[in-house]
Amino acid sequence: MINNWQVPRNKRKLYPVVDVLSLFTLQTLGDNWRSNLNRQLDFEAELERYGLKRTGQRRDRRAGGARTYESWLYNLGLIFKETNTDIVRTTLAGEALLAGQPPVPIITNQLMKLQYPSPYSVRGRVNIHYRFQVRPFRFLLRLLADSRVQSLSKEEIGRFVITEGENESRNCFEHVVQRIISYRLNGDAILPSDFEEQYLSSTTGLRSREKTLSYLEDIANTFINYLEYTQLIERNSNGIYIPQDRISDVDSILNDGTNIRQLDTNHPYGIENFQRGFGLAPGQNRDNRNFGGQTVTDNLYRERRIRSDLLHIAGTRPITNFTVSLVREIADSTGYSIREVEDALDGFRPDTFSQFEASYLNMAISGTELATEFEIATRGIFEQLGFHAEHVGNHALHPDIFVESPQNYSGIIDTKAYRTYTINNDHRNRMVNNYIPTYQNQYGNVEFFMYVADGFGSNIASQVQNIADRTNVNGSVITARNVIRLLQRYQATPIDHNSLRILFANNSVITMSEIDSL
Repeated sequence: MINNWQVPRNKRKLYPVVDVLSLFTLQTLGDNWRSNLNRQLDFEAELERYGLKRTGQRRDRRAGGARTYESWLYNLGLIFKETNTDIVRTTLAGEALLAGQPPVPIITNQLMKLQYPSPYSVRGRVNIHYRFQVRPFRFLLRLLADSRVQSLSKEEIGRFVITEGENESRNCFEHVVQRIISYRLNGDAILPSDFEEQYLSSTTGLRSREKTLSYLEDIANTFINYLEYTQLIERNSNGIYIPQDRISDVDSILNDGTNIRQLDTNHPYGIENFQRGFGLAPGQNRDNRNFGGQTVTDNLYRERRIRSDLLHIAGTRPITNFTVSLVREIADSTGYSIREVEDALDGFRPDTFSQFEASYLNMAISGTELATEFEIATRGIFEQLGFHAEHVGNHALHPDIFVESPQNYSGIIDTKAYRTYTINNDHRNRMVNNYIPTYQNQYGNVEFFMYVADGFGSNIASQVQNIADRTNVNGSVITARNVIRLLQRYQATPIDHNSLRILFANNSVITMSEIDSL
């Protein structure tokens, strides 16, 4: 029995949720997936093809890896199992994701409803302790909204929140608050002497205190990653906090009047009914679907497969319309004809911008994991802004992206998948001694350099100015979120490239107000 909060950790971030769900449903259409080893192995192969799972020889030929992804989707309330048939179906929230609706509101809604006990928490391989009667993500937001707490580190979450946040009573909440305050004053001295005995490993039993704390902090970090996807929090060197512009949203969630739902495992349909209710999309009240007699045709499978590829592409680059080249790309990827792709996409108009926005903002905080994808996605944005953009980051001593404007100027862009980026000496010297001279000598019209990251250090403006002074080329920095805002602004009303040149050469941080004033 697990004596702390727990979520599956095969995918510790939520950015690939639409892709994973889409690929999973392709292997489960109208069939009992859990008893079909070949389908499970095919699912693993598709995950590898999409780059969602590490490729290589599988150590577990019984498809254990595939089942952990099923558990991930089940825990999020995106799938359920029919009691009478054992067939796995998508919940209404899952269907909304597959229909291309904005993923962040849907997943946020799911996380705010996620609770213990749940069909996931009572599974035999999970078995989270029955003392937990709590919605963990709401509990975290409640702590962050408390003026005595305001921020949380993974150390605090791992030591006290996921271990002692048993329920949503005032007494329990106050207990956890006081434990955090005491920890900030006294450190690990306040941990009980039998701490490691209380939080045993479910597989190896007793561990050292160091390994126990590391294990709990790892779980805490996964909870933080999940919560980051909602865009309700931000993270800095001290931990996570609610940014000022999201406080009212968090207050609305915490005061929506909802409560823990009852899970009746004795009722023959208790698990299914709970999971269906958990899996309602925002604004939905009931799932009355009846799947009796439903058959899976080749046309249905083809449509799902083609739409799955479109949603995957939408998460990697901005799509403004369905072009001939996009249809051909999907046809080449899926093996279907151009006509079949066009038929499958007829009337299917997902919110591709929201798909891309959610992925892009996660790329910006991914570190090395999605650094190359971040570069390529940024190139795609500048193409949408009317630039000719080239990804050159795979060449030594080159920036990530080189862009050319129809107005006869060019620019150099470096993406940094950091939460808080500062231009260190090495990065400055590359820009000053390699990037700008190389492209200025070749093209003679470099008008700006730019850094794109999730956020920047307090001295970033002076660091940009230093590069400008040494190269006679002005520059700027811009957050990934403001890159998205710029693209939105451009799509609403195209911006003159001379205005963009001035904006990109402001030798400071490009702000939201500057974008809105264009």
